[in-house]
Amino acid sequence: MHILIIGGRQFLGRAIIEEAIKDGHVITMFNRGKTHPEYAPEGVNIILGDRVKELHLLDNLQVDCIIDTCGYIPSIVEQSAQYFSQRASIYCFISTLSVYDDLSISNDESGRRAYCSPEETTVTGENYGAMKAHCEDIIMKYFPESAIILRPGLLVGPHDPTDRFTYWPVRCGMKHSLNGNMLAPGNPNTSAWEFIDVRDMALFTLHALKSALKGVYNVTGPAKHVEDILTESMGCFEHSLQIHWVSDEDLLAKGVIPWNDLPLWIPDTIPGLWGFHRTNCKKAIEAGLTIRPLQETITDLLEWIHAHPERLPLKAGPSEEQEARYLGL
Repeated sequence: MHILIIGGRQFLGRAIIEEAIKDGHVITMFNRGKTHPEYAPEGVNIILGDRVKELHLLDNLQVDCIIDTCGYIPSIVEQSAQYFSQRASIYCFISTLSVYDDLSISNDESGRRAYCSPEETTVTGENYGAMKAHCEDIIMKYFPESAIILRPGLLVGPHDPTDRFTYWPVRCGMKHSLNGNMLAPGNPNTSAWEFIDVRDMALFTLHALKSALKGVYNVTGPAKHVEDILTESMGCFEHSLQIHWVSDEDLLAKGVIPWNDLPLWIPDTIPGLWGFHRTNCKKAIEAGLTIRPLQETITDLLEWIHAHPERLPLKAGPSEEQEARYLGL
């Protein structure tokens, strides 16, 4: 299968390319070359260009399917969808679980989506999901019988540029921080977070193409207890930390901002976000989605960080001073 990947130099696109090479596919990557320009995997055809004004560079390319990893602006996605509707049989669009308008419930693929004006051209934290939802509709318009819309949750693993999940395993390795004390948010018996290893997302994306799946799929892993995440992370080191659980109520009272100040933490005490870590992925699981063991994700992630010390300090997570304040130390 000849696959054209729009984007491809960062995280999910990179994972898809590496898995597709193992699977024997022919890969062409189309992007501007501005993100990780050094990434040039052997055997991959690279065409440098801007999807906004240089799609003509692909006029002579014959491909079987498109994987769009970086479509955000509806008008730009429409240009691509219209152009490729005459040149490929399948268009796989990487959307997001953020399309759902009501996060107080466990959404399946039929959940109500957010809305914004089709004329909006600037992506913000407020309209990101709505713009992705509009992009989905555009893809379905041009590929009504063969569109694949994948809505991933939080992607984690090696090459993660956000450091959100990465913070927790790395923090478990900091034995000298706060004299061996560490904060854990919520309740050890109930707190759980959803995410998916980027390589599992990549494998399901390729599986969807090979199996001729079509339609919309929520794609994330089952919620993992925070206590299990910390235990598995701690097992990668020769030391242990004293974990101090701080309730959602206490953290909120101290002004800690969910997700931003403590990565992945979304309190159950916020009713409008109860479903954030409770996505219904039954459809994808029945279609062949598989999830690797948590320990494998954590081990590979820590090995990647160890091999790239320039990644430290991480972008996400509280400073030592902030964590001490949250703990009341």
